[in-house]
Amino acid sequence: MSSPSSDPTFKVERHGQDVTVPLGEHRLLDESAVRGIRESLMSLAANQVGGVLTLNLKRVEYLGSAMLETLINMYRKLKASGSRLVLRNLQPQVYEVFQVTKLDELFEIHQETA
Repeated sequence: MSSPSSDPTFKVERHGQDVTVPLGEHRLLDESAVRGIRESLMSLAANQVGGVLTLNLKRVEYLGSAMLETLINMYRKLKASGSRLVLRNLQPQVYEVFQVTKLDELFEIHQETA
């Protein structure tokens, strides 16, 4: 059963041990854009023990280095606690950033199938 969180930055859906976060920001390019969600995302990662934390990036059009750094830190924290980070539904231009930086080899990325 799903229970939404009251986090003001984004909606958090919990399904047992698994957590899904649909990010609504369209451009996560610089420090100021990321600052508002970094703390909440890192808190979710710190509190996740086992299971999967999924970030749905369907509505994210651009992703900058500050957000990539946040994702890498989340990945490390989750891996250390026996959890997994899954990135879903990346826009083609966002996926390209992961390919160019070779981060597609680090992260578990799932795309929607038509």
